[in-house]
Amino acid sequence: MARGQKRETFHHGDTRRAALEAALVLLENEGRDALTFRAVAAEIGVNHRALYRHFESLDDLKVEVATIGFDRLADILEKVPAGAPRRLASSYARFALANEQLYELMFSLPLREWYGASTGIGPAIRRVTAASVAAVGSPKEGARTRVFRIWGLVHGLVDLYRTGTWRAADERKAATFIASLV
Repeated sequence: MARGQKRETFHHGDTRRAALEAALVLLENEGRDALTFRAVAAEIGVNHRALYRHFESLDDLKVEVATIGFDRLADILEKVPAGAPRRLASSYARFALANEQLYELMFSLPLREWYGASTGIGPAIRRVTAASVAAVGSPKEGARTRVFRIWGLVHGLVDLYRTGTWRAADERKAATFIASLV
């Protein structure tokens, strides 16, 4: 390249981090279908092929973005005190409603395949589960069953709210109502 000639792309000090941040913004602003290597690369000013040095595939990028989402959800749920299942439901619902596109991506993945993994999304999913079990506060053997009931209730009602099948005045009131059913 001749001196003084402007490059259309540039080297990033941390392309992986920049790509993940750009993917989160694209996801939030344009939805899951907007997440492509080309779109992410355009956002950070690199050639889309450069992303293959950091992610094996678009699915790999999506898993990394979902991992960030599960870590954020875990951070929230770990603040819920033991024996507070309604607060668990409310916190979970508020996260889902405030992060609609990220939440949708997180739960569109085959989580069962990842749950036991020692890397990637596995530890983040287990953090969400452990925080939820702790928040339920019932005897350990019955806690997981109760957590799954709460998650099912929250997921179902969040989806009904998001699709307009069920209405509330705003997201805060929707989350409060969902928690009241626990």
